[in-house]
Amino acid sequence: MKFRNLLYVALAAALGGLLAAPVQATQGVTDSEIVLGSHLPLSGPVALWGVPAGNGMRMRADEVNAAGGINGRKIRLIVEDNGYQQNKAAQAGDKLLDHDKVFALVGVLGTPPNMVTMPKAVEMGVPNLFPITAAKEMYEPLNKYKFGAFVPYYDQARAIVSHFAKTKGYKKIGVMYQDDDFGENVLKGAQDQVKAMNLEMVAETSYKRGAKEFGSQIAQLKAAGAQLVVLGTIISESIGAKVEARKLGWTVDMAVTTAGYTPEVAALAKGAADGLYGTSQGEIPYEDSVTGPLKKWVEDYKAKFGIAPSVQATAGYLAMDLFVDGARNAGKNLTADSLSQGIEAIHNKKTIFADFPVNFSATNHLGASHKDAILLCVVKGTRWVRVEPITY
Repeated sequence: MKFRNLLYVALAAALGGLLAAPVQATQGVTDSEIVLGSHLPLSGPVALWGVPAGNGMRMRADEVNAAGGINGRKIRLIVEDNGYQQNKAAQAGDKLLDHDKVFALVGVLGTPPNMVTMPKAVEMGVPNLFPITAAKEMYEPLNKYKFGAFVPYYDQARAIVSHFAKTKGYKKIGVMYQDDDFGENVLKGAQDQVKAMNLEMVAETSYKRGAKEFGSQIAQLKAAGAQLVVLGTIISESIGAKVEARKLGWTVDMAVTTAGYTPEVAALAKGAADGLYGTSQGEIPYEDSVTGPLKKWVEDYKAKFGIAPSVQATAGYLAMDLFVDGARNAGKNLTADSLSQGIEAIHNKKTIFADFPVNFSATNHLGASHKDAILLCVVKGTRWVRVEPITY
């Protein structure tokens, strides 16, 4: 009798362990289909990022499906709106992970939204792949279900400070940043480079997500005597910072990371953003200046969506393209673990969007090189133009 009771206890413990185990998942994978999920800001001010990024992902998925899929499986992409709000991101993530049973999250946009849903996905054994944010948390600490594809904001901020200190002799640095994980990545990079070069951080000022007025922040930076302002801003905030400086008659150099390097920052400002610097991994694919394979891609995108693509669309397309490469490398037996190994096998991948190749390995889950894949651009009139590659 005691033996039977012990046996029941052992079986219950084993079964409980199985039920508590991560979804090592073939969830979202059938013989004919791979179900992928993403949540993007399809509404609100950051929709200028979310909508084209989603289009880019759909375009690549449709191309692959039209060519027969991945090892015989078609991609089904489910996209939810996170509005760049953490509560909406949580709801979207729960739907995708628990209801839709997606195989992987791909190209989720925004640092705050990713910080909400990525931990749950990873705990479930569902890969969180190539989120459209350059926060270091997207690939650190190393985890087989986390992969990033974009040069970190941290490294961009360090390169900005280093470049202007070396080329213009600036010693007094200021930072205006969004008060969240995204902005703090930019702030930390600027702080560390200021310390490394024995410069002076004269002012650090933040704003809440969704803010529309930046007069007090710019006034504080001006009063502190900043010679360079590093911006941890997105689209409207980047324009707002430059406009407020102009109102004060302040011609200080300002530089934004990839979050604000969009055609809208130059175009919507109608000249008011002239002289704003920005960092990127590749140039904006302006319809009237692209050539070669990129020109063909721009034409195909416009034919599909009725509008010329932006750099935001290239980020979405690249995220899906990297998933496709990794899944093909994984072979017919597609699991979260085989996908991870398939992505780690991507080496020296050239893209039409940037000068720099993409590389992964078992110890490196960031496809973009940390600090030697950063391009500096500047607004001239209503568009961005290339300046030069920068590093630190």
